[in-house]
Amino acid sequence: MSSTSSTNSSSSSSGISINSINSMLNSTSNNNRVSGLVSGINVDSIVAQMMVSASQPLAQMQKNLQKLEWQRDDYRSMNTLLTTLQTNVQTMSLQSSYLVNTVSSSSPSVASATAGATAGNATYSLSVGSLATSAFNVGGPIAANSNFDPSQSLASQSGNLKDSTGIPSSGNITFTLSSYDQNGNFLSQQFSFDPTKSSLNDVLSTISQSNLGINAFYDPVKQEVSMTRSATGNLGGTKTSGYGIFFDNSGGNNITFLTNTLQMTQSNETKGSDASFTLNGLQTTRHSNTFSVNGVNFTLQGSGSSTLTVNTDTTTVYNSINNFINTYNTTIQGINDMISQAPNPSYQPLSATQKQSMTAADITAWTTKAQAGMLWNDSILSSGLSQMRLDLSNMVSGTSSSTLNSLSAIGITTSTNYRDHGKLVISDPAALNQAISTNPQAVMQLFTNMGTSLPNNQGTDPTKQGVMQRLNSTITNTINQIEQKAGNTSMADNQYFIGQNIDTLNTQISTEQTRLTAVENQYYNQFNAMEQAILLSNQQSSYISSLMH
Repeated sequence: MSSTSSTNSSSSSSGISINSINSMLNSTSNNNRVSGLVSGINVDSIVAQMMVSASQPLAQMQKNLQKLEWQRDDYRSMNTLLTTLQTNVQTMSLQSSYLVNTVSSSSPSVASATAGATAGNATYSLSVGSLATSAFNVGGPIAANSNFDPSQSLASQSGNLKDSTGIPSSGNITFTLSSYDQNGNFLSQQFSFDPTKSSLNDVLSTISQSNLGINAFYDPVKQEVSMTRSATGNLGGTKTSGYGIFFDNSGGNNITFLTNTLQMTQSNETKGSDASFTLNGLQTTRHSNTFSVNGVNFTLQGSGSSTLTVNTDTTTVYNSINNFINTYNTTIQGINDMISQAPNPSYQPLSATQKQSMTAADITAWTTKAQAGMLWNDSILSSGLSQMRLDLSNMVSGTSSSTLNSLSAIGITTSTNYRDHGKLVISDPAALNQAISTNPQAVMQLFTNMGTSLPNNQGTDPTKQGVMQRLNSTITNTINQIEQKAGNTSMADNQYFIGQNIDTLNTQISTEQTRLTAVENQYYNQFNAMEQAILLSNQQSSYISSLMH
């Protein structure tokens, strides 16, 4: 009876009647739970404790999901390493990486040169008689006074010109210029200008921008127009009467603007001349001061004699090979670090609840340990490493040298320190330098040979493939296997194995979350029923008490 009296007193003091409490209990929904209103029990706390056990499967799923994402990201970081290595390998698969030449000149003021990959080691004796020059033509002064403005329309400036007969009172100024290019092709272009709109600067700029290869400009100090061929050499021909810049008056073409207004005379042209020189005893000429012989690109600088020597650029080739070795070593170090790191079962992915009681530094430290070992002893990476070591250590047959047929033969070996896990070292720099300088073709073949096809379409014979060709194939195969398993940033989850597992796990997590919501609602409904039962009991006690009084 005393408990009933206490309940009634509480209801009265709070202003909430028993009927109101009953109404609230009956209307309780998932989003409006009334916990322990009658019983005084902390229902939320009890339900939360009950849900801990029920939520264990979901927590494990979320941890598994996190591990899959870590594993995917680690795989992709390995592919980034491999892609960087492959870029270097593909560069080192080119002949131009090994057939690098340098040219020295005894008299750089006479001639200089560069050598392409096809140029062999050689010495050239060069005697330059004269350089090639460009044809040019300079007219006489055209201005009648200091008021002439080349930026204003020709019609407006006709009174300031010595001779304006080349500017028609109506219609356009029309003339044709002709020439030949250095390959002997005839060039001709007709120009037409409206004198009421075009200035002298416009005319000369249009000529300069044409395909004739003529640079035209006006000198305001001397008040003269100059035209110069951009190409050197004696480029005149029969159609231009031997001139390099021909005022073409054939077929009734009007050249009055050129000869009268611009004060230019055809015969005043200084014709271009060819370069004259003797190379290794052969006297010859060229239109240009630059020419190529046997892959060597010569540039004549002045008259005189010079000896030019072509040699293999040993330093550049050596540095390229050394750069490859450094990139390869960085790659296998990263892969070995990843596959040799065992997971620590004591460290699992943290849940959101666990993170709430930890500092940011503690979360980072924990996560670093939990993330370790995602690719421990991974078969794809381990197999790729093993194959790359074979690619580098096996001999290459079919090269032009019977001795320079392996990396060890040119001074490149595997580190003897077992902690290096197969890193490459240049153990004999002198041997590598000698191989590059004395037999660059053999060094190139060792690295770049394409190999020969096996019978019955069985692919390429790897024993005849150069080191870089083998390595490129292995890297491509490894990258493809990793992408099949871990994808790349441009692939959808359903396009690779881990992504498919992530999709499946996300679906399971969603289903489990729905189930847990139902379980939690069930617990609250049960407590709600208990609250209603207690309320009913209190109501009955109150009624009996009222009868006794």
